[in-house]
Amino acid sequence: MVESSGDAIYCNDVSKLFRRRKVLNNVQFSLGKGINILSGVNGSGKSTLFYILTGIMKPDGGSVSILGHDPWVSHEAAMKEVSFMLERPSVLGSASIREHIYWFSSIRGTGTESIKDYMHLFGVEYTLSSSFQSLSMGEMELVMLSCYLSCETPVFILDEPNSNVDVHRRSIISEVIRNKAKASNSIFLISTHIFDELLTTSDRVMVLKNGQITNTDGASGRRASILRTSDNIALRAALEVDFPDTSINGGAIFTSASIDNCVKAALERDITVFSYISIPEALRSIYE
Repeated sequence: MVESSGDAIYCNDVSKLFRRRKVLNNVQFSLGKGINILSGVNGSGKSTLFYILTGIMKPDGGSVSILGHDPWVSHEAAMKEVSFMLERPSVLGSASIREHIYWFSSIRGTGTESIKDYMHLFGVEYTLSSSFQSLSMGEMELVMLSCYLSCETPVFILDEPNSNVDVHRRSIISEVIRNKAKASNSIFLISTHIFDELLTTSDRVMVLKNGQITNTDGASGRRASILRTSDNIALRAALEVDFPDTSINGGAIFTSASIDNCVKAALERDITVFSYISIPEALRSIYE
């Protein structure tokens, strides 16, 4: 793979072995600006890949670069303009949220008011006087995400930023990240294993499976529909006439039929659609 001058993140044949298990096996990709999603089941190696990309962990094989720097060899130079949020970020224990955001802003050079603005958007401004120890995992996640999104960096790497929050706030997170990416012209690399709007509005989706990037797709590529209805069996029978890949798994219908076609077929048969989502086809093999 030849590194493009427009790519901020570059990964070439990266491998990592843990106790004879090859967690990453010749992973290869390059990313430019926009919202890039790394999806995969828990334990697939997403966090390990992020640790390598940010110089926390050394790969056993291959190479990576962030903004033209090897993060393991030149960690400070590589990470100078990267905002990296860990899935389980380190916090100041008994310190109040107000003290933490002051500490964070003084180190990263961002304003405390910007952090508070994001906290307001996520509905957690009420935690300012609380300690991190008293917060739920979801509240802690939203406070930390507020801190990192307040940074003005060309690269944002966010590890499972929506894993502990409710559906409504996941929707807000997706909208806020989308607006930030558009306004800042930055590159976002975000890992997730959760269905939400991030999957449907991203510029690119990568699937990490069996240690490799098996599929890549974007918002404009092939889609799969997932629905929960009052009669999955009847709707599956109707759809599989034209879409033989239609199946039922975990109480949901998976099909290559569009949402419009699915809803039309449901209405014709008086079937109630409880929920639906359209995802990149590349993700179907993970969630089906």
